[in-house]
Amino acid sequence: MTEQEQQNETGLLVRRVEEWVAQVRRQGGQIGEEDLEELLTAVRTGRLRQRLLYLHAGGPSIRSPLVGAALHEPVAGSMTQIDPLAPELPYTCVHDAILDGWRVIHFPLQTAPFEDREIDIMGYEFILEKMEVCDG
Repeated sequence: MTEQEQQNETGLLVRRVEEWVAQVRRQGGQIGEEDLEELLTAVRTGRLRQRLLYLHAGGPSIRSPLVGAALHEPVAGSMTQIDPLAPELPYTCVHDAILDGWRVIHFPLQTAPFEDREIDIMGYEFILEKMEVCDG
């Protein structure tokens, strides 16, 4: 995508969000004025960033218990490591993360040519994203 196309796309996004904000304001929605201003500021300044959460489950189901997790923050120089000895995972299963606003962007291959006992210690990898305001 060229720089001009990116600018056009960003401008379109800003206009769409501004229209949505105006509509919510007219309808007296449940969203507070501070929320609306933060959203507009984030979109206008490009502070919305993609956070990635890698969840490793014991099975291919979104309800399978987790065996590992790694959160990748959109901050320059950040390093993420999976700690298999971490005492607490952020969620008990992928479904819990979905309920908390994370979107699954990658499911593990369900038709893989191997037996469950052949899966390595990291289990089935799900990748989730969340778009949030970030100062990084």
